[in-house]
Amino acid sequence: MYTTWKLTIASIKMFVRNRQALFFTFFTPLLIIVIFGAIGFDRTPTISVGVAVQGSIDPSSQQFIDQLRQVQVFKLSYGSLATERKALEDGNRSVVLDLSNNPLKGLVNPNNAGTLTIYKNAGDAQADTVVSIIGQMFDKISIAQAHVPQLVNLNVQEVNAHNLKYIDFLLPGLIAMAVMQLSVFSVAFVFVDYKEKGILKRVLATPVRPYQFVAANIITRLIVAVVQALFFIAVGILLFKVHIIGSYFLILLIVILGAIMFLGLGFTVSGISKTTESVPAFANLIVFPMLFLGGTFFPVDSMPTWLQYVSKILPLTYFSTALRDVMNKGSGFGDISFDLIIMLVWSVVLVALAVYTFSFEEKRG
Repeated sequence: MYTTWKLTIASIKMFVRNRQALFFTFFTPLLIIVIFGAIGFDRTPTISVGVAVQGSIDPSSQQFIDQLRQVQVFKLSYGSLATERKALEDGNRSVVLDLSNNPLKGLVNPNNAGTLTIYKNAGDAQADTVVSIIGQMFDKISIAQAHVPQLVNLNVQEVNAHNLKYIDFLLPGLIAMAVMQLSVFSVAFVFVDYKEKGILKRVLATPVRPYQFVAANIITRLIVAVVQALFFIAVGILLFKVHIIGSYFLILLIVILGAIMFLGLGFTVSGISKTTESVPAFANLIVFPMLFLGGTFFPVDSMPTWLQYVSKILPLTYFSTALRDVMNKGSGFGDISFDLIIMLVWSVVLVALAVYTFSFEEKRG
């Protein structure tokens, strides 16, 4: 135990001194979090609406413009009809409303009804939304002026719900992805390099037992995985106000189990790789599909049905799902028991493969 502890301390020091390893362990996933968090895919999209005016605006048109401003998705732009039509033709407007001849006098005097001309971008699906909203506005005004009684009264009640942002969805997936890459690539590259240089063979000639050397490296990666997860959670909370609902203890348990699972894959890759140059080929062949099919960047349910079956085979899917359910929904141990069982099964399979393929001897042609 003492020897394993000393080897673990030495392994941690070696990992910390490796700037390249630190860069890919912390900075690369951090960069992804910052970029995707700043973009904000869950923000309400705006619709560009051009308003063509000429000279002074009459009160009825001004009243209509004031109502348009209350529609949060509308981004209004003002100019002459020629300017706004040009912007529409260039694809910079969804619709253009021609108010240049004050066509809304009928709002004040029903006997003096005019015609509002709407130019819409035929290739923009949002244009129909604008036309529909404006039509509903005029229908409401017409019903009010006709003094038609309200047939149905709306009872709107606000409910305090937990509204997830995209960064809330993304963070658990990125943590799972980062732990996977740490476990696979750091182990595969390091141990293949050790074998090529004969370092592992020299270890066999020392009093250190092979399992102690391997255990020290495994413990190091588990510690780094936990630190990595806590670091990204802190970044999410401080920079993007991410809400963590579930138990931190359960989060760390999932991270440790996920790290063990992918450490088995890392040792398997190092076992089948003859040279460090072959590591990326084997590792990326397995890891790269999981980045997009493992529920990291978008929900598995949004994929085509046949692709969902593929996704549900991958270990990263259950890793990211378990983290997401705990962090976003506050799920307990029983709620994620199925995901944990699948992760445990994958851990046994991958560790067994690692034991079968890994060797302290160099791979020979």
